Amino acid sequence: MEKIQILEEKITKVIDKIKALTEENKALVVKAKALEDELNKKDNELKIMKQELENINDLNTNINKLTQEKETVRNQIEELLRELESVDI
Repeated sequence: MEKIQILEEKITKVIDKIKALTEENKALVVKAKALEDELNKKDNELKIMKQELENINDLNTNINKLTQEKETVRNQIEELLRELESVDI
């Protein structure tokens, strides 16, 4: 009879351990889902930031082009002014 009681206790411990592991697994699944959601959120934020960086780079390129054009126009105006100054009216 004692052997059956020892076996029952061992089975009870195994069942308790299985229950504990099942609960732990459920908690880990929930945590994994939360981390996956957070990762997806961060991935979307990164995509938005990359697009904004690309937009900033495009704006910088446009600013550089406009600055060059401004300098070209300034040089042309200065040349025209020099020509006008050299003309005796």
